[in-house]
Amino acid sequence: AMFYKGTVLFYWRFLMNEEKELWERLASMEQDLKSVHRRLDNLETLTKSVHDIASGLKGTQDDVADIKNRVNDIETQPKKRYDAIVTGIITLIIGAVGGLVLAKLGLSV
Repeated sequence: AMFYKGTVLFYWRFLMNEEKELWERLASMEQDLKSVHRRLDNLETLTKSVHDIASGLKGTQDDVADIKNRVNDIETQPKKRYDAIVTGIITLIIGAVGGLVLAKLGLSV
């Protein structure tokens, strides 16, 4: 009976120790799970922030493209005016030379 009582007591202590280790492991796993949830929440927040930044950049890209088009239009306006003035002067000179040539030939315009 003494052997049986000692064996049962041994197994009882063994099981209690195993149970204690299991509870400690469970508590550790719960802490790890909480940490994972915090990290996931932080990752979701970061993902939303990156999405907001990307959306803002898209709007900025559209604004920059519009500004580039406007600057291009402003830069080409003086060139168009200059070309028109040069064309007018050349036309005037050709017309004057042509009129002089016709006058010298005795033709009236």
